[in-house]
Amino acid sequence: MGQTIEVTCPKCNKMFVAHPHMLNSGMDFHCPYCDLYFPEKESPKIRK
Repeated sequence: MGQTIEVTCPKCNKMFVAHPHMLNSGMDFHCPYCDLYFPEKESPKIRK
């Protein structure tokens, strides 16, 4: 089974899953609910 992380969007506060390789990679996360692209440091919560 693959690993995932849970990321909270800073705009709509909804949680979505992402691949853990995105952590500390410099890539922006993309919220599938409100279409916001944001850096890791802007997420209010990331659960590993």
